[in-house]
Amino acid sequence: MASLVDKIANKVKDMQPAIKNGAELPAGHLLKENNPEQGSVDLGKLSGKNIIVGVPGAFTPPCSSHVPGYVSDVEKFQQKGIKDIYVVAVNDQFTVQAWKDKLGSKNDHVHFLADDTAAFTHAVGLGFDASGLLGGYRSQRYVAVVENNKVTALFVEQAPPDVKLTSSDAVLQALNA
Repeated sequence: MASLVDKIANKVKDMQPAIKNGAELPAGHLLKENNPEQGSVDLGKLSGKNIIVGVPGAFTPPCSSHVPGYVSDVEKFQQKGIKDIYVVAVNDQFTVQAWKDKLGSKNDHVHFLADDTAAFTHAVGLGFDASGLLGGYRSQRYVAVVENNKVTALFVEQAPPDVKLTSSDAVLQALNA
């Protein structure tokens, strides 16, 4: 399995995201939070300062160790002016909701969103072909700090299993700078 992860990491390493610091997030992609049939959250229309956490897949071991930091640190982020945290996974809404429940996230300021068609992930250029491991197109692991629809900071891991630049602690430190 290590060689498969290495192959995927090599695919991701040289990719350039469509969004960068100063770029506007694309609007019009409705992600699913509570309704498996209809999207209700447009990340391109958020007001205030928010964080978007993109993950390759709900329930995967790296993602299940990555996201709890954001859930437990939500108040620390709010002290830095962050309004809400949006966790985005290229999974169906049932899976994302079950993952949220498994992680014990009950805070109204942490949203778990299903990008089930990967439309948002494609639009921001932060996806990759994970067919050999996760069955298809998935999100790279990234964190975008967005203020009034503009990216003010973007952190993207070089390999999907890595949780270094995008850890809750690393992003909190970057917000201090």
